Amino acid sequence: MFDALMTLSVILSFGFPAMPWFFGARWGARGVWLSTGFAVVIPLCLFPTLFWVACGACGQGAIALFMLGPIWIASALLTVTSAVFSYCKFAR
Repeated sequence: MFDALMTLSVILSFGFPAMPWFFGARWGARGVWLSTGFAVVIPLCLFPTLFWVACGACGQGAIALFMLGPIWIASALLTVTSAVFSYCKFAR
């Protein structure tokens, strides 16, 4: 379970910066910021809870927080940067 969760977390972190472009193409500037809010809140706020539920008291969740935490923080910053660029493109 832990290895599948780690793999999924790494794959999702690369997909989050693309969300503002997909939502911006559909709903314009409003979709850009809505998707950015979700893409930043999900990894940063729910990340510790996800590993607490998946790992319980095994200790692997702490290892995952230290390994994937910086990746998810960088992904959140890249998502906000991507949102700024997509907002400039889709602003009407």
